[in-house]
Amino acid sequence: MLTQPEAHRLVDRLIALVRATKGADALVTLRSSREGNTRFAVNEISTSGDVERLSIALTVQLGQRSATAVTNQQDDRSIDELVGRTLRMARLAPENPEDMPPLGHQSYAPAKNAADPATAKGAPEVRAKAVGAALAAGEAGKVVMAGFVNHAGHSLAIGTSAGLWAYHTWTSCGMSCTARTPDGTGSGWAGAGSNRMADLDAGAIAKIAVDKASASAKPRPLEPGRYTVILEPAAVASLLAFLTGSLDARRADEGRSYFSKHRPGDKLFPETITLRSDPADAGLGALPFDAEGFPLTPTRWVDKGVLTGLPYSRYWAKKQGKQPTGRVGGGFGGGGGGGGGGGGVGWTLDGGTAARDELIKGVQRGVLITRFFYLRALDPQSILATGLTRDGVFLIENGAIAHPVNNFRFNESPVQMLARCDGLGATAIPSGVEGGAMRVPILRSHEFNLASTSEAV
Repeated sequence: MLTQPEAHRLVDRLIALVRATKGADALVTLRSSREGNTRFAVNEISTSGDVERLSIALTVQLGQRSATAVTNQQDDRSIDELVGRTLRMARLAPENPEDMPPLGHQSYAPAKNAADPATAKGAPEVRAKAVGAALAAGEAGKVVMAGFVNHAGHSLAIGTSAGLWAYHTWTSCGMSCTARTPDGTGSGWAGAGSNRMADLDAGAIAKIAVDKASASAKPRPLEPGRYTVILEPAAVASLLAFLTGSLDARRADEGRSYFSKHRPGDKLFPETITLRSDPADAGLGALPFDAEGFPLTPTRWVDKGVLTGLPYSRYWAKKQGKQPTGRVGGGFGGGGGGGGGGGGVGWTLDGGTAARDELIKGVQRGVLITRFFYLRALDPQSILATGLTRDGVFLIENGAIAHPVNNFRFNESPVQMLARCDGLGATAIPSGVEGGAMRVPILRSHEFNLASTSEAV
């Protein structure tokens, strides 16, 4: 993993080579990481490895023409070839009126506790201990265990020919477990992410998966329909990602999104709903700047149910006469929860004080859902998405879990999930979920469309 001095020397070297060409500007992005991971299946470790990665991305601008090339080698020949290749492509590229000049010097808020030394130095023995705790829980519960444990240290550096220099280091880790009953009818899952391995209780995570597997065995049939649902954090994060990904001023202004007709100042949700991004959230591996090096700031995009604003890129802000916010819709990281690498903007859906059992007690008839799988977008105008439930679905009757039921395909929008929400619990960072790292609560919502049944376990 590149240290700050090493990254600075490499950035300066590339910029100097580009500036030797008259009129050429450069943006250099260096990403490096060292990751350790261990996978287990059928109650034994199946793979374990340590991986070091380096990505050197160079963007060259010649007026309104630009091109980007990437390499993972930093020897003199590779660097010279990268610069030459990028310059040749930039000369051939068509003019892009939306190209913005590279940013100059910027100031960033200091990132506190983003990198945890113990996590960065994690050894295979640390992962093996976590796996051992999971397998012990599986043996005690007489189920078959599988899962994944990983930890990583990351560095990101951005420099430009206009004088920008940004550098950030952080750590990430995560663990997820799936438990199956021997007869194959029951399946349970649990996962958690952080930037500190010390935050992950492997035995506790595994026990949740084991207990869910046993409780979900021999499910009974339940007809599809609209139900009151208790969505655990992994399910919430997967669906909420479609909403955070839709927050964009340009798409709204051009009539291409839900927010074309629902503008800042509109009350969209109950007052209990607040959605924010925090680049200082160390547990999520959030970054203090975007891909151009633009400083990110803590922002409430939805405050007590009211849409307060939409993100503006530098180009669209200039065109519309607005202040840019930076690009908050994407990131640099691996997109697998806290253990997926982080590198996002630190999305958080604020939670409440209700305990899981309290949320369940408020349901006359409904469904408890552990998580979603294989989600896909259906309609950007309503942010409608579809996906499958998995690893533990339970019927709730008269304020208590009655019995396990079959899985479903759902067709629902995160907008409606939040608009119909009347209960929020504590937040968590699920690991290994679609949509990337988020801090979200367990929640209760109504009229959730479980459109058809699924044969999956």
